[in-house]
Amino acid sequence: MAVIIKGVPAGHNWGWYTREDQRMHLHALDVVPSYRVWLEEKGERVFQPVGKVPPKLLKPLRDFLAEHRQAVEDKWVRLMLDKHWLHLHIALPKLMLVAYPNTPGKFTREIDLRTWLDQKQLEGLRPEIIDLNREMAALRLWTNRADDDTYDVRLSRLLWGKEV
Repeated sequence: MAVIIKGVPAGHNWGWYTREDQRMHLHALDVVPSYRVWLEEKGERVFQPVGKVPPKLLKPLRDFLAEHRQAVEDKWVRLMLDKHWLHLHIALPKLMLVAYPNTPGKFTREIDLRTWLDQKQLEGLRPEIIDLNREMAALRLWTNRADDDTYDVRLSRLLWGKEV
């Protein structure tokens, strides 16, 4: 069990378990029954309570996520990488992210690197120096360079944001 959000509202924690559904969500970890809120549906951001979640729990969670959703999504990305729920396919100059492969919730994101990089930069890019970086929860270009000289793009933004 991973506690992702502590004390929202006071005395309550939210997170997920090690054997989870392949769809971003949070469980209330310290109440019975354990309430759940879906945070994505078919690759789109949502805030969707499952069943009747008391407003005294739901409103503080919604308010917290309005300001801190990026951090929660980054933690979910790390879980996706640990569980092999996110695959990267490379066909330069395009990349494809496949979330939850082989499941009904599968979704994809295509990235055209020509929108980010100029022709000279693209010429120096090869598939073996493109990877998914767990520590940064990012798509990393130029993995053969020092950390401060790589090009990282947050996976949470690519998956659920509008940056694609």
